[in-house]
Amino acid sequence: MDKSVPLERMVFFSDAVFAIALTLLALDLKLPAGIPPERLTAELIDGIPELVAFALSFVIVARVWMSHHTDFFRIREFSPQLAWLNMLLLFFIVMLPATTSVLSDYGGNPGPWPSVLYAATISGVYLTLAGMWTYAWRKGLTEDSVDAHEHWRVFRGRIIPPSVFLLSIPAAFFLGSNTPYLWFLLVPAAVISRSLSRKKVS
Repeated sequence: MDKSVPLERMVFFSDAVFAIALTLLALDLKLPAGIPPERLTAELIDGIPELVAFALSFVIVARVWMSHHTDFFRIREFSPQLAWLNMLLLFFIVMLPATTSVLSDYGGNPGPWPSVLYAATISGVYLTLAGMWTYAWRKGLTEDSVDAHEHWRVFRGRIIPPSVFLLSIPAAFFLGSNTPYLWFLLVPAAVISRSLSRKKVS
């Protein structure tokens, strides 16, 4: 059997899981049945936190899928250990619709747990993605052009976004429902991540 076949099957399976996760996110966007016309505007306004949570999760899943896709252009060999790491990544991806729902439904409460669960899930996604890249490089599963400089360039870019969510976990016990405001730090973090990913190492 061609050695590339297991790798291709793993990638195709992963693509399907990403697609299902995005679909499940959208399925949670719904208004209560039987809303009278005069209440529609108020109900739409009340649904803004749910829409924001959906949008954030959608963008994160989409970016992680693109990073995953890029990685597997450069990962040329399959190993069972890599497959298990990939399954761990998919575990966090399929958990995301549930934690997004908890955040949108209960994020306005003073308790920390909706934000903690959400931030922990996102952190797991990004840290696993970074770990897969490092594992593949260290085990020689990547193409020859991925040297130490290239590995660390990609790794540094991957590790910055989860630092924002990890920071927000202890902060949630003090900030409560205001914790999601910390996630606006993702904007400068994304700029830094992109800059590091494009930086040429001499």
